[in-house]
Amino acid sequence: MNQVKRWRPATASPSGAPPSRSRPSRLRLFGPAALLAAAGAAACGFWAFASWRTDREIEAWLQREAAHGRDWTCPARRIGGFPFRIEVSCDKPSFKGRAENRAVAGQIGRVLAVAQVYSPTHVIVEADGPLELRDDAGGALSMAWESLRASVIGKPGSGLERISVEMGGPTLVANNDAGAIETGARAVELHLRRTPDRPAEDHAYDVAATLNGVRLPALDALFNSGEPTDATMLATVTKAEPLGAGGFQRELDRWRDAGGRLQVTSLALLKGGKRIDANGSLGLDELHRAQGRVELTLTGLDELLQSLGVSSRTAAIGGLIAGVLGGKRPVDAAPPPGATGALKGVTLPLRLDNGKAYLGPIPVARLAPLY
Repeated sequence: MNQVKRWRPATASPSGAPPSRSRPSRLRLFGPAALLAAAGAAACGFWAFASWRTDREIEAWLQREAAHGRDWTCPARRIGGFPFRIEVSCDKPSFKGRAENRAVAGQIGRVLAVAQVYSPTHVIVEADGPLELRDDAGGALSMAWESLRASVIGKPGSGLERISVEMGGPTLVANNDAGAIETGARAVELHLRRTPDRPAEDHAYDVAATLNGVRLPALDALFNSGEPTDATMLATVTKAEPLGAGGFQRELDRWRDAGGRLQVTSLALLKGGKRIDANGSLGLDELHRAQGRVELTLTGLDELLQSLGVSSRTAAIGGLIAGVLGGKRPVDAAPPPGATGALKGVTLPLRLDNGKAYLGPIPVARLAPLY
């Protein structure tokens, strides 16, 4: 009689003891946790170094400004944003020093600057108003806004690549020896970028600006209308060094000496049914007055030319004016938003030369130095 053999698992030991199991590697158990801890430590170290470097850069800039007689304070300065951002905030930063040959002091509500740790040259800035400025001559300026946000890519001067500024509901009140100015707008946008496909030595930047709902007494007088003004501009500036540290007047002198030009591709001012369109090239002469040539297209011709000093009888005959002044025949200008039908306009050459503005051969205004 055949004996039945008892089946045993192949892994069982001959003695019947349970099979031995190999212990898992400690590296397999603790490796992921160790890598995670190392990555966290590296991130902490990198952020700590970046924040320390940012603080050192701020201190170095404050010292450079102080060496030029410009003292900045940043009360309650805080650096945060761990782990992916560097945030620097100041409550009520202030300024005291000389600007444009005057002793100036000022203060702003709060400033917050943010940059990603992997892209430190791209900085987002938000500011709370108001901005208060005063000088030793008794002048004062107060500016407030609903929102203010700016984006800066690159470094000040020739290393700057792009700037964008957006303001909502700005209002401004300025007082000086000449009187007081009050103005405001619904919105303001300014965009500046390095012009592509231009040689680096040109230092060329494209500019796009938009102003909506501007209220300015000088424009009200020019257009003989109290309606808000809308304006747009596309232009290119050569020999520019945006955000240079030399001050406004010194930068303009440097720009003029370098042969800088403002090449206006299109400029449009719209106020109700009246409109000015312009394009041309402008610079500064040795007495800091505007010079160059601009082509103007005027809509609402009679009142506009009268405000520029051209006789009302001449202004009443648009076609004749265009021929006498070397301009073009009346053309159909683009209607303003909401208007029906095309508006009649006339295109005229405007020349700024030797401190005077000419429409064709007729002088219409004297030009004062810009500074």
